[in-house]
Amino acid sequence: MNNAITGLASTLSTAVNDAQKTIVGIHEQLASGKKTLNPAENGVITRLSAQSSGYGAIVQNIVAARNVINVAQSGLTSIAGIITQMKNLATQAASVGLKDSDRESLDVTFANMKDQIDNLATSASVNGNNLLGTEDLTVRTDIDGTGTPTTTISAASISAIVTAMADLTIATSDDAGTAMASLTTQLETVSTAQSNLSASDGALVAQQTNAQTLSDGLAKVVDTIQNVDSTKLQALLQNMNTQQSIDYYLVSQMNTEAAAVLTIFR
Repeated sequence: MNNAITGLASTLSTAVNDAQKTIVGIHEQLASGKKTLNPAENGVITRLSAQSSGYGAIVQNIVAARNVINVAQSGLTSIAGIITQMKNLATQAASVGLKDSDRESLDVTFANMKDQIDNLATSASVNGNNLLGTEDLTVRTDIDGTGTPTTTISAASISAIVTAMADLTIATSDDAGTAMASLTTQLETVSTAQSNLSASDGALVAQQTNAQTLSDGLAKVVDTIQNVDSTKLQALLQNMNTQQSIDYYLVSQMNTEAAAVLTIFR
């Protein structure tokens, strides 16, 4: 009988210790907000987190590229406005009733505007990337480095427009007529560049949305695996505390019973 009581008390003592370890573990998880995972689960977390981060980097690449496009579009809008003003000046200068001194004055303004276009094209740079220059912009959208950039944005090459307008003048009526025809062509070139950049931006938006969705989805899976459910853990903690209290009571009762039995042999 004594051996039975002692054995039961030992079993209950083990249960108390196990419950205590579980309670400590629950407190640690509640404090950190993270589950206690096994090595395999940690491996999954590492892999999925890396993929989520990779897609997040793609989003940053695309956002940076779209900033370059936006600056270029702003520059093209300003350039289109200046060319339109130059065309208006050429239209005035083409009038046969205009004095030569008036044409010369208009031609000075006309020449200054050509310089403004060149300055706008040069200043439309973001971190060394300038779509109003001659270099295309490529955007990498793979996460492991084994793929190739999926989007290439063509440069508007405003330098070609500047070159085409370099010798334009409106000092005479005939020159003004020639300038009007050339400026009409350059406006069409700018309009085409604006449309191309808009189409490229639309493609990037679609890729950005896709990459962000993948990044967010993977991050949610990671959170599901490693984040604790506070409500469930609190309920489990309450149950474990209750069970531990019962085990403590039973251990004390077994010890009391064992002590009572021992008094018989005294």
